[in-house]
Amino acid sequence: MTTQSETDVTCSLARRLARIPHLELREAEPLSRHTSFGIGGPADLLVIPQRPEALREVIREATNAGIQALYLGNGTNLIVRDGGIRGLVIRTSGGLSDIAVEGTAATVECGVSLARLCFLCGERGLAGLEFAAGIPGTMGGALVMNAGANGGEIGDLIEWVEVVTPDGSCKRITRRNLDFGYRSSALRDLGLSILRARLRLRPDDPVEIHRKLCDTMALRCAKQPVSRFSAGSIFKRPDGDYAGRLLDEAGAKGMRVGRAAVSTKHANFMVNLGGATASDVIGLIEAARELVYAEFGVLLEPEVCIVGED
Repeated sequence: MTTQSETDVTCSLARRLARIPHLELREAEPLSRHTSFGIGGPADLLVIPQRPEALREVIREATNAGIQALYLGNGTNLIVRDGGIRGLVIRTSGGLSDIAVEGTAATVECGVSLARLCFLCGERGLAGLEFAAGIPGTMGGALVMNAGANGGEIGDLIEWVEVVTPDGSCKRITRRNLDFGYRSSALRDLGLSILRARLRLRPDDPVEIHRKLCDTMALRCAKQPVSRFSAGSIFKRPDGDYAGRLLDEAGAKGMRVGRAAVSTKHANFMVNLGGATASDVIGLIEAARELVYAEFGVLLEPEVCIVGED
């Protein structure tokens, strides 16, 4: 429950944020509008910075107010509980979307979608991102979780990442200090806002790159429920196996809790059938984990992040 003093702090912050140029501010914004699952309660404050200096000023003001922000890209790989988020949500998607290509390097702002980046680099004859075609997130989210597929990971391409510190200044972190691992990076623990990253790619024939991107997209569409509201893969891959296989063999496909269901197309995806709540999805996650544990003795670890209040 929010106290009166917390409400006063939030209202005071909203007044200061409203004065920042190139910043869109929304109050009591339903996060169901900003997540790929189409679920989530309201954020007290949601801002969409259009320029880097706006992001830096937002973070400075939030720090001064003693409020820890939640960073949001396309809202993939994320479940927001039904009570929503108290305080501030910073959405980078829709604003911070600049891509600068120099030779075989691309400097990419955090709000750029991976889909747009893959095809733009392909047009420029820059290869290396073909594995990421169809991953629905943004550069910022991809860096935090070291997004990957088809044998590739975003961390393999990174030279450095620039983050915004609590006082609004910028700091550059080189790849060797980012500790990229399977669906993890040091960025998650740092809790800092990502501003941009520099990727090192390699030259190749644009026609060949385009073919590989299209093949990757076609494979994803054939195997995953891309036409449904979902949050991508629900569980991480367990050692020596695949979560989807374990869930399938345990009989999870088609399981339902409320209006949330395990996809019949891919058992490691859960979908919103329309009107699902976060409680439905979280209940289904727990039911699926228990099913696999009872059958195989393997406790699956969620890949999705669950945030917010009940």
